[in-house]
Amino acid sequence: MNITKEFTPDRQAIVTVEVDEERMQGALKRAAQHISRVRPVPGFRPGKAPYEMVERAFGKETLVEEALEDLARVVYGQVLDDAEINPIDVGKLQVVQNDPPIFKYTIPVAPEIKLGDYKAIHMQPDPVEIDDAEVNAVIDRFQEMQATLAPVTRGAQNGDVVIVDITGGLADAEPVQEKDLRITLGGAQGARLPFEAEIVGMNVGDTKEFDYTYADDFDDQVARGQTGHYIVTVTDIKEKQLPELSDEFAQAVSQFSTLEEFKGNIYQLLRRQKEHDLEHKFANDVLQAVVDQSEIVYAPIMLEQELEHRLGHLQEDIKRLGLTWENYLSYSGKTVEELQTELRPQAEKALKQMLVLGELMRVENITVSREELNADIERHVQEALKSGAKENVARKAYTQKDARSSIEFNLRVNKIMRRLVAAAKGEPTSGLILTPEMVSGENAIPSGLITDPRQVRQELAKGI
Repeated sequence: MNITKEFTPDRQAIVTVEVDEERMQGALKRAAQHISRVRPVPGFRPGKAPYEMVERAFGKETLVEEALEDLARVVYGQVLDDAEINPIDVGKLQVVQNDPPIFKYTIPVAPEIKLGDYKAIHMQPDPVEIDDAEVNAVIDRFQEMQATLAPVTRGAQNGDVVIVDITGGLADAEPVQEKDLRITLGGAQGARLPFEAEIVGMNVGDTKEFDYTYADDFDDQVARGQTGHYIVTVTDIKEKQLPELSDEFAQAVSQFSTLEEFKGNIYQLLRRQKEHDLEHKFANDVLQAVVDQSEIVYAPIMLEQELEHRLGHLQEDIKRLGLTWENYLSYSGKTVEELQTELRPQAEKALKQMLVLGELMRVENITVSREELNADIERHVQEALKSGAKENVARKAYTQKDARSSIEFNLRVNKIMRRLVAAAKGEPTSGLILTPEMVSGENAIPSGLITDPRQVRQELAKGI
């Protein structure tokens, strides 16, 4: 055999194999024997008919096709024995020539990642800021929950809760017949009733007949740009009355005795949530900074697999919402190809980040001990028990090989991310920390320490 290979810039090995005539003849004889075994030639026992008889009975093309399939499989296995080829997926075969055979294999190989000077990256997270407007927005929601409704004798206004009967609709659509429909004018439910502005000013018992033209970007594609005719009757109007902000209000909606304590708790909750969000954002920003300075080359199939993975997750989410995939595509007005185009930038970003994480873990030699792994498995089991799972089922699920591998990988990712974030902030990433106790103690200070100025007071540090 004559084998030539080349590697493309997008991490694919192109291997061309020319099979000699002798090997082809051997493959043809094996093909004839196999075919005559499955479909015996009259007058001969299965698999015992002479080659010429089999060729005459089934044709040379059938034998060549069978021989090529056999040869291509055997040759591919030999190609993969090449140490330079590190396949990440099944290669594609092109039969360039039948007899003697010339095979061309396109094989996706392992990606190539060259990290930049990621240790020189210095960043700081955004400061956590909570303003009064955010706290007040939470208070407003609690007020809304405690609001009462009182009848009014005036015309309807934004913010009122109204009960209406509606008939009519688009000329070519099924007529609308809504009775005792409850809406909040100007509220979140207004999207259900795009012409609610027509109701403002109406009194209880009023009936109004009007035409309404839907906007060109209206959610329902069928209604876009169309004009419908509607008759609306108001049967009730109530005004929302919010409770006064007082200590009594705080006691009614929380465990706190005063309004100030209640506000203080909301402030702390918002702060912790924002801290968590900003920490997550900062970690992602640091990782992206490492990605941006890295050289990353991967085979096209890797991006296609990531796209397929994300599309599968989207389909699962749609199913959980009670929609079929076909209905979702119809409602969204998009094809699968258009969705893939939308998802491609996210998929490419995620793929590059994962490849860089993998290289970082290799370079930094990030490992997980058996004790760490078992401890995290136990944490998962306990969380499952709190959610109502049976202990034997939970333990079996989290101790299976795939589950252990997934948990171990996540632990390694967490370790490298903590190291990256600490380095970007200028914090210690390894070694022992010099503490005040070490400075003031009688024993000699250990070597190989990392001084953290936040843990050593200035007056103590002077004595080092």
